[in-house]
Amino acid sequence: MCFFRTFTCISVVPIANHIVADLPGQGHNSKSASVLLVTIWELGEAAGPLFIAPLSEVYGRYPVFNVTNVLFITATVLAALSQSTPLFIAARALTGLAVASNVLNPSIVGDMFISEQRGSPMSLLLLAPLIGGAIGPAIAGAVAQSLGWRWVVWMSAILAGACELVFLTCFRETYKVPILLRRAAKLRRETGNTALRTAFDSDSDGSAKKFRSSIMRPATVFFGSGVLQVLSLFGSFVFTYFYIMSTTLPDILERFYGLSPAAVGSIFLFFSKLAISPLSKEKRKGHHKKNPTDVLTISSRHWFGT
Repeated sequence: MCFFRTFTCISVVPIANHIVADLPGQGHNSKSASVLLVTIWELGEAAGPLFIAPLSEVYGRYPVFNVTNVLFITATVLAALSQSTPLFIAARALTGLAVASNVLNPSIVGDMFISEQRGSPMSLLLLAPLIGGAIGPAIAGAVAQSLGWRWVVWMSAILAGACELVFLTCFRETYKVPILLRRAAKLRRETGNTALRTAFDSDSDGSAKKFRSSIMRPATVFFGSGVLQVLSLFGSFVFTYFYIMSTTLPDILERFYGLSPAAVGSIFLFFSKLAISPLSKEKRKGHHKKNPTDVLTISSRHWFGT
């Protein structure tokens, strides 16, 4: 599901201008609409974890994951059926809001593995969205050029739906609290001993209070850590830079170089390669110490041909 969600997010980048041009209601604001169409995803993805993570601690990973998956698929179908740009943008915001994999996957790994064994599973989980983000624009550009942009969105909905069917039937609850509570309830029914309780039954906090404290926890951690604030500021800069590049590059390639949507999408395959190639060259020269911002600077020169 990580792959399909990142694929859905990035796949509209090379064809955003074509989507806005095909949908009515924007006129001279088409460029602003195409930028918002691409970037609104992050607004939903930033707000979603504030609710998804606390809900998973109250109700468990399994129900929250499946509900958000269904919401994601529904919003994607809504985007495919949209007849106006504002509706498409709203559907994109909902799909970003329903992204639970980025939030719950580390939690599920933490539920299933001890700390010494979490490295490999986390690496695999992080690899899936990177692959989706790398090949998504290339596939979307080719599909949009041959079948139309709506088939790009339908493809995302169909693939996500198939993944959800597998997830619904094969995945099981991993969070210890609901598992133990269900086992204790089953034993009470079978034995008739109402004194059987788990350590979590004695928790005096209700679900509402636990939900509120879970929502406030990120803010408490953020404002209490200067390192986290600096890293967040740097991350916001990187995301801003990436989306500036993503929303301007297709225009440049189509308007000044006359490339087709399929060719524009293929250009995005080089994002990852161009990001690491400067470091690889420097490493071969024996220079191992590099500033992370150098990657962005050198990559921008490649992308804009300077």
